[in-house]
Amino acid sequence: MTKLWTWITSIEIATPWLFWVAITAAPVAVALLHLWDRWRRGVMARRMGELPVLKGLMASQSPRRRLVKDGIAAGALVLILVAAARPQIEGKRKIEVRGLDVVVAVDVSKSMLVDDVGPTARMTKKKLPTTRLERARELATLVIDGLPGDRIGPVVFAGAAAHFPLTEDHEVAIRFLGDLGPADLPQGSNLGEVLRVSRCLLRPDLYDDLGCSRIGRRGHGGDPLRGESLDPKPEPGAPIAAEDALVEKVERGKAILVLTDGGEPDEETLKEVVNARELGIAVLFVGVGTEAGGIVYEIDPTTGRRTTTPKRMPDGSTVTSKREDAGMTALAQASGDAKRYLVAAERGELDPTPVIDSLKAVNRGLATKKIKEMRDVFEPFLFAGLMLLVIEVAISTRRRQRYPEAT
Repeated sequence: MTKLWTWITSIEIATPWLFWVAITAAPVAVALLHLWDRWRRGVMARRMGELPVLKGLMASQSPRRRLVKDGIAAGALVLILVAAARPQIEGKRKIEVRGLDVVVAVDVSKSMLVDDVGPTARMTKKKLPTTRLERARELATLVIDGLPGDRIGPVVFAGAAAHFPLTEDHEVAIRFLGDLGPADLPQGSNLGEVLRVSRCLLRPDLYDDLGCSRIGRRGHGGDPLRGESLDPKPEPGAPIAAEDALVEKVERGKAILVLTDGGEPDEETLKEVVNARELGIAVLFVGVGTEAGGIVYEIDPTTGRRTTTPKRMPDGSTVTSKREDAGMTALAQASGDAKRYLVAAERGELDPTPVIDSLKAVNRGLATKKIKEMRDVFEPFLFAGLMLLVIEVAISTRRRQRYPEAT
């Protein structure tokens, strides 16, 4: 009985309004029909003649049996309607998960506010500034939307990098990339730093190696949000939900996608590319901007928006920025394939297909995961309701009497 009660109390109803109709309106409706039928039979009996005379003729009739039949019919109706309300219990199902862990890093340095590119329909509709940064964000959004089932680790960088843990919630990742801008990070464009942070996000098992501890850990800045952890193991005493546990059969593929207007293949950056390659992490670069380039302007430190004041060199000359194809190609070559450097369209709409195809070429892992799902359990209620209908039909409304007229 204890198990049965536990099972009953764990049931949830998919259609609550129908359930309440079943347990309230259905019995009342059957009771009203019973009273109406009783009144109708009384009227008909009085029309047929005097009740004392008819009493002997109707002696075999059993009002009690009719009441029992209507009660059973009410119970059957309640059970059938409860079944129609879709009672459910929480169950678990094992699924196979294939996908990548992808870090999407967007450059938010001052040079990304250069307006040497054309607007897209989205930028025009939302009245966004026509800058390299907005095109990079839009392309990153399109790429993320084109990778369903993959985990995304959003990163924004300039002189330093800000990161968010790997997440299956793509909306959160897209929002993170859009919320931080040039005013939120130290100025510069440190590709070596963003590659190191990205590598550490993808390989938390090497947290104490290769400089990963510099991105922050317990009690330090840069830690993941609560509920997420860079540690491969949970905190001592922390429960592990079985439905959240991934059991890897084949290690998930890992990739880093960097959207920037360029970078020099300096020693530190090349070292980080080689480290990622040795760890099996594919590194892709997407160039944003034009070869002709444009003037770099200062930004307002409070609003993060570009001002009308050009950025100047120590000698007073205006700073210009061009897309650095040669340096990015050299970095892609160091990652194992020069074709891993792609160029975003300078004008018109952005096409994420080449980037998505390059990411899909990375070997995808295989894991199993137990997920919660609601399972319908209407069968016992429907069966019980149908059995009650069979019983109701089998019960006669007349008593067995050998000489009913003698009563």
